[in-house]
Amino acid sequence: MSVYIVDNSVWWKARCFPEMAARLRSIATQDLILTCPPQVLEYCFSARDAAEHAELTLAMDVFFPADVHPSKDDVLAVQGALWNGGYVRGAGTVDTLIAAYAIANDAIVLAAGHDHDHIAAVVPGFRHEYLAER
Repeated sequence: MSVYIVDNSVWWKARCFPEMAARLRSIATQDLILTCPPQVLEYCFSARDAAEHAELTLAMDVFFPADVHPSKDDVLAVQGALWNGGYVRGAGTVDTLIAAYAIANDAIVLAAGHDHDHIAAVVPGFRHEYLAER
């Protein structure tokens, strides 16, 4: 069994791309999906009103919260690796935080964007799976 943190890009794009939705369903039934504060905040930020925000918050409650929280130094190490590796702003702050949570919890980030490709290029031990839009 693998452990995943699902990036917001997958949650929303899976609605439009059947192969992406199938992969997400496969992970949800065979593996463990963790949440972490930056991932949940990003997901809930998409709400259009208070009722939808409450609905999205409840949707995330069915998953397990990450047990280990990265330190400030852990997060800055990911950001520093991006800078030192020439990716300067190759990943946004939320994706950098999510990556630090994934590393701390030995999880794989499931993503449909390329920020995590940049992190993987410069951070040893960071694992991600990219889902293309098909």
